[in-house]
Amino acid sequence: MRSDVFDRTVAAIASRAQWFLLIEELPTRKGFLQAVAPSLKVVGVFALVVVTVLQEELRIVGPLVVLSVLLAVASRIPLRTFLGRLAGPPLVAAVVVAPQAVLMGGPQLSVVPLSVEGVDYVATFTVRVAACVGFLSLLLLTTRFSTLLSGFDRLRVPRIAVLLLAITYRYLLVFFAELERMVRARRSRTLTDPDLRRTWRDSGNFLGTFLLRSLERGERVGRAARARGGTGGTPHRPPTRLGRADLAFGLVVAVTVLGVTVA
Repeated sequence: MRSDVFDRTVAAIASRAQWFLLIEELPTRKGFLQAVAPSLKVVGVFALVVVTVLQEELRIVGPLVVLSVLLAVASRIPLRTFLGRLAGPPLVAAVVVAPQAVLMGGPQLSVVPLSVEGVDYVATFTVRVAACVGFLSLLLLTTRFSTLLSGFDRLRVPRIAVLLLAITYRYLLVFFAELERMVRARRSRTLTDPDLRRTWRDSGNFLGTFLLRSLERGERVGRAARARGGTGGTPHRPPTRLGRADLAFGLVVAVTVLGVTVA
């Protein structure tokens, strides 16, 4: 059984995606955000993200990233896990807006031909993306998906939107599980080290077959759900009283929003 670059790349993507979707250990830990009611957590994170997006100064956006890290520590989320989720999107954002450091006018840095205003814009945009990703990661890492759906339902989010989110989540699980199975099957049939030309040719066939199989399997999942009476509603959870963690989180969000607005 041999593997090539294509196999290893696709297997890594499938494995990381399933880890991202199926993580169940962190929401059960006795941490700060784990004890917050899901509906309040959704509203609080939404408020923090909106406030972050509206900021245009690095001196304000920077502390918001620090706040997300502190909340992760208080929620007993390993920093390696949290920073691993936090690193990717800001790097992509930095690459996308990097040309603005050259294209924007104004005074230039003395060492390199980059404008001061452009560098500040790139840094602010990147840190802003990091803060938003950090807050959203906190929501996903500390809340089971079923609990998150219950929170949306309690907030009176349109039922069709909740069902579409549940179906999308279910299909993504099927999608990446099928991808991992196909990679495993391809490895078991490969006895020699393939050259670059063969890898390129086989990758096209692999992707075409994968799309067809994932479509067929998704249809079977849909038929199975309809046979059981539908896609299933969100589980009913009795209303809970606000506890200390809820009040503390609400206070953190209120102070943050007020402080950012006044600054």
